[in-house]
Amino acid sequence: MSRPRIFLRPPLPDTDHPVSDVHPRSDVASSIDMTLEDIADDRERLRHSQEFHLPPIVRSRVEADIQQAYAFAITTALFAAFLISLAQIVEPLDAKTPAWRALRFFTYSSIVINLSGTTLALVLIKMCSEVQFKAHSMILFDPSSLPARIAKEGIPREILQNRYELLEKFGMPQGYKRLDTGAGFWVLSGNIFTFVSVLMWIWLVGDTVTSSVTTIVILFPICGIIYGIALTKG
Repeated sequence: MSRPRIFLRPPLPDTDHPVSDVHPRSDVASSIDMTLEDIADDRERLRHSQEFHLPPIVRSRVEADIQQAYAFAITTALFAAFLISLAQIVEPLDAKTPAWRALRFFTYSSIVINLSGTTLALVLIKMCSEVQFKAHSMILFDPSSLPARIAKEGIPREILQNRYELLEKFGMPQGYKRLDTGAGFWVLSGNIFTFVSVLMWIWLVGDTVTSSVTTIVILFPICGIIYGIALTKG
């Protein structure tokens, strides 16, 4: 006799845990596509950062501010050196009158102000020198920044009208405007204190006629310096 055949029915689907209609392969494929897009974007930003150069209008503004800061540093350093020599002459004199005491006050104050102005000018030079590097970093880590979008959009007109805002958009610290404006007034204060010290020295050691003529001559460059700094900060 032949043995009976046994037919096995396939298991019925579990109605409590229905099979999902979303295929896992599509999720994996989409995630791979997104990863590839991110890698491509990173490579594009890296290439853009390496090839990026500041726009001519930004570069000219940075170079002009660097030259101005160099001029401030050299001027204040020379004034400080001259005043130190003057202080060495004034200090040994045994003069206790109010005029000589005022001369010592203005001389020492001028030295401190001018040396502080030199240091401030060096800080401004350092801040301007870092704009190019900070613009590169903004391209890599901030895709919404102006350096990252400039190739497609250009520089907005409203930003071009404000040179400090223009520099800030390319990585300049926000306190640069206050430091740059303060540097002008600081250098102006150093110049005024220096000229006052020189005038007081001339009046204390010279005759009346020479001192009067020298005072009139010195007043003209003082007014010119004040007017020139006012124009640059206007």
